[in-house]
Amino acid sequence: MTEQHHNHFHVGQIIENHPFAAGDGAVLEMFRNDMTNVVFIGLENITEDEQQLLSQSGAEFGVLSTENGGCLVVLKLGELAFDIQFNAAVIPEEFFAQPADESTTLTLNMMAVDTRSNEMKVIREFSLPAEIRQKMIAVVNKQREINDAMAVNAENMHLLNTISTEELLKQITLTQIQSVVAPSCSCGHDHHHHH
Repeated sequence: MTEQHHNHFHVGQIIENHPFAAGDGAVLEMFRNDMTNVVFIGLENITEDEQQLLSQSGAEFGVLSTENGGCLVVLKLGELAFDIQFNAAVIPEEFFAQPADESTTLTLNMMAVDTRSNEMKVIREFSLPAEIRQKMIAVVNKQREINDAMAVNAENMHLLNTISTEELLKQITLTQIQSVVAPSCSCGHDHHHHH
């Protein structure tokens, strides 16, 4: 079985089966062994301004989690803020990648698709700092322990329905995440960046 990673996507590509049937949204997939950590963003009719914002503005990341395993993640790029539910309990056992120890760098790819044209507009890569990594790992462990995808989903929906994005932004600490400048090749090797 070959490992399927998302580095074969490119900007301008038409994505047939993206997760956004209609409208805007964002989906976060992390800690899976069959794909890279990725946040998919779907926006209808992405304007040039939005595309520029998504591809160039500084990014911030925040995590809200509850005792019952609920987790909302906020990704903020300039004026655009996305609240995204995260549920690691849905990952099938064979696809679950147990988070490595605290010292491992967590990379997050971001892909923005125009849901009207299905065209991939932006691909970026970020590296998540230690504090976010620890929060996400705590959430994952909690959700896997609960081991009930429906229960976690219900908790997430409850959070989404009771907290507006504005309130969410007040409640959580947003942390700047670093953009990783990827080399132009996509051969999948680790490239070390010398500054």
